[in-house]
Amino acid sequence: MQFDNQNASLEIGAWLICGASAVFAAYLLIAGSVGVDVQSLGAPLLIMGFSIAAYIIYGRWRPEPIIRNVCGVLAVVMLSAAAAGIISLAGLRMGAPLVDANLAAFDASLLLDTRSIVVAIANSTTFAGLLGLAYVSSFPILFASVVFLGWTRHMRPLWQLAFVFAFTAVGCATLSVFFPAMGAFAHFAYPAEVLNGLPSGAGVYHLPKFEYYRHAVAPTISMSSLQGVVTFPSFHCCLALMTAFAYVEHRWLLLISLLWNALVIVSTIPIGGHYMVDLPVGAAIWVTAYLLARALWPSRAETTLSLGRSKIASGLG
Repeated sequence: MQFDNQNASLEIGAWLICGASAVFAAYLLIAGSVGVDVQSLGAPLLIMGFSIAAYIIYGRWRPEPIIRNVCGVLAVVMLSAAAAGIISLAGLRMGAPLVDANLAAFDASLLLDTRSIVVAIANSTTFAGLLGLAYVSSFPILFASVVFLGWTRHMRPLWQLAFVFAFTAVGCATLSVFFPAMGAFAHFAYPAEVLNGLPSGAGVYHLPKFEYYRHAVAPTISMSSLQGVVTFPSFHCCLALMTAFAYVEHRWLLLISLLWNALVIVSTIPIGGHYMVDLPVGAAIWVTAYLLARALWPSRAETTLSLGRSKIASGLG
């Protein structure tokens, strides 16, 4: 692979996270005796191979910055998302004790009544529907952001987004291996009238997979229906923050992004089935990833100097 001088550190960092997470995912599959549906690998591998091939070809032999960077970032997002999903599911086989009681107790110690929040939102069908829409919009917004940043040639924020996504997705999934939780809806056992006031599957959509991978004798992962199961910490909180701040150089979009992603963060309680404590921990992981990304990209002065040296070197050559 040939890296862009301006974004080399971010690109290398993102690919290293993908590599390390793939190794950890493979270890958990073997350790947990989890099989993989080989037939389900065809389409994901084809899409992944196409993205990586375009990233290499349009960077090395037919330079085209937009195609190269968008395809490279999409490949990083897909690889890290797949690894994170496998880590979260295969990690349930490790049998770590559930931490739901601890999470609920922590919320209570801060006088945060998660149950009252969910019941209040369930009583407002319109607001519950809006939050349901916000919750499921996170990944479409992420992919739209990748295309938008690439098309407008904002390559540094683009690779920052890739790095932060990979770091937070894998980080949240890894923590869930050691601190698994079924979620607030299962812990508080909300009655049917509360669940009926929320979008279908709210707070409980993940429970069948949780039970299957934690208790089945020989579970199998299908890439066609791969879905991560992470309660603590909240990856949706990370996702909302990274997509909101992807538009810091586009002020006309930043306000809209902040407002919409604020709804996404609120939705993690009644739709995602999170505890309140999941959110600040998720936010802390995002802050860590963001600061690391900032440390990896060069300042404008360093970038200018690097490009000047490259031009001089090419002129001498």
